[in-house]
Amino acid sequence: MSPSDTTLVCDIEVTNRAGIHTRVALMIIKTMEKFSCFASITHKSTGHTADCHSMLDLLSLGAACGDTVVLSVTGQDAETLQAELMSLFERNFDEDDEAETVT
Repeated sequence: MSPSDTTLVCDIEVTNRAGIHTRVALMIIKTMEKFSCFASITHKSTGHTADCHSMLDLLSLGAACGDTVVLSVTGQDAETLQAELMSLFERNFDEDDEAETVT
């Protein structure tokens, strides 16, 4: 990363019922693969930080529904990555869609 890289930080509430679990972490990692940015998520209550490229880090956050996390993205295309990751959270990682197809 170069000194001219942009860093964006925002708070996000975890609103999907199961919080950040394996499937959610995989969605975050797959999104990260499309970018050369660095991103991390910090659990606001515990201060624990996870690298968004690491399944183990993301799962160890223990972020549950209702928790607030801080998303930090650094890189040349940080705005685009931040928007995609925020969209995952806003869509509840498509968990509502899954619940409808199961019933």
